[in-house]
Amino acid sequence: MELIVRTQHGHLSPTTRARIDAKLTSLERYLRPIQNVTLDVKEHGKHQRVQLTLAGEHGILLRAEEQAHELMHAIDAAIAALRRQIERYKGKHWRNVQRHETAFSAAEVAEIMDDAPAEIVRTKAFAIKPMHDDEALEQMELLGHTFFVYRDHDHQVRVVYRRKDGRYGVIVTA
Repeated sequence: MELIVRTQHGHLSPTTRARIDAKLTSLERYLRPIQNVTLDVKEHGKHQRVQLTLAGEHGILLRAEEQAHELMHAIDAAIAALRRQIERYKGKHWRNVQRHETAFSAAEVAEIMDDAPAEIVRTKAFAIKPMHDDEALEQMELLGHTFFVYRDHDHQVRVVYRRKDGRYGVIVTA
């Protein structure tokens, strides 16, 4: 498992880094194999905001974001959130003997709009594997997003999204 730690200011003490590595390595007890775990640390005023992104086998992608006054408290909260997501994932996919094994894809595309003129502030790249609409919907819910980009089994790019009325829609390419 590859551990990637990125900070806003680019520095963590070796002791803190060792504690973080030990905590993140513990996630392998819950889900195997994990390809990589990325930890992004940012300071927001008096709070430390952390975002944990876990990439696992079959394209599973889980993400948790938490904030706290202390860095280790925020990391602990994010790891706890990831554990809950892993349990949900395992409950839906591994413990259900009736389901066939399928390739899951994860896509995360985020755009934050300001009152400022539109500008692209971040670009993300991700692997897309074919999946059914219901699998894409589950992946979107696991990530906690309002939309999810994926390919169907005919290799067409599709977007599933949550509507304001709470139901779901799918955008297909022509």
